[in-house]
Amino acid sequence: MIPSLAKVMPEAPELMETLVAEFAPVAAKLPSQEVYWLGFNGWMTDRLSGPIMDGKVSPDDIGQQAWAIYASSVWGGIELRDLRRKWDSAPADQSAIMSQAAAFLAKGKQDMADKMTQRLTALRGGAESCLNVLPALIRDNSTTGPVHGMAYNAGVQVVKTEDPPVGRRRPQRPAKPSAVRINTRDFMRVDYDLPTPLYLRQWRSNFEEAVTTDPETYEKIIVGQTGEENLRDLWKRAVLHGLKTWGGESNDKWSDAYFNEALHWSSVLNFGLEAMGLATFVAMIRKDEEAARRAVLINALYVGATPGWGVGVRRQHRWHRFEVVI
Repeated sequence: MIPSLAKVMPEAPELMETLVAEFAPVAAKLPSQEVYWLGFNGWMTDRLSGPIMDGKVSPDDIGQQAWAIYASSVWGGIELRDLRRKWDSAPADQSAIMSQAAAFLAKGKQDMADKMTQRLTALRGGAESCLNVLPALIRDNSTTGPVHGMAYNAGVQVVKTEDPPVGRRRPQRPAKPSAVRINTRDFMRVDYDLPTPLYLRQWRSNFEEAVTTDPETYEKIIVGQTGEENLRDLWKRAVLHGLKTWGGESNDKWSDAYFNEALHWSSVLNFGLEAMGLATFVAMIRKDEEAARRAVLINALYVGATPGWGVGVRRQHRWHRFEVVI
């Protein structure tokens, strides 16, 4: 945690302990404790998203909640890195990669700090301030974007489970074309082969009502101002980007347990991302300040969710050296 990131994502060990205890019954049923952090991270995003979307979370609490997700993401990345060492029969020399990773990690952490600061500033400025920041957030071309985030993450699930030309399913993996359904044409539409939480169903209804009531404003938001990217194009690029990553040989060496759990918990993680996108549109269409507040809150929650995995995977772990020496 660089100082600027620690300032806006304060550590919250008591919150983490509470979540660990709540997750314990689920953890006991995991197929392997080697996927603990993977499951905990996905479970946590859904667990914390629900109260936000129900209007039960204060802006004063969001920094600590974002830290909990970021921390579990980092450990999820470490977990995957350690499993790669186990799966790879002849691990490649990581020294060159790690020397390049330092600059990447510093930039990524500062980017998280900047994004978190932007969202907290909007929240502290009140509901109108949240509404004013949404036009910038909705075109955020990253995993924290209300449109890009849900489209990319869902696309990642499809590439693992469907056959070409849609996905790049490997021969040893069973086909699961209904695990997650998303495509480049159906804007803001995702389906899961999982029970959908109540908060997401409610925001789907709110979204449909807002779009039906005021289709012209909805279309203006999508098209944007002169020089801005059409959100349908952003959606298409995000889905295609997801379809090009984490498929094919990238998951060849994963155990079946890790593959199946990654598919499940990444889909669960998408519940909150979808709710974020829907609430953002509802707020902008209706000029609804309360919807805007919730949209910014959940956006802040996810600021470190995906980047944290990159930190964990790329981080140099000195204790591995000590194990070798001993």
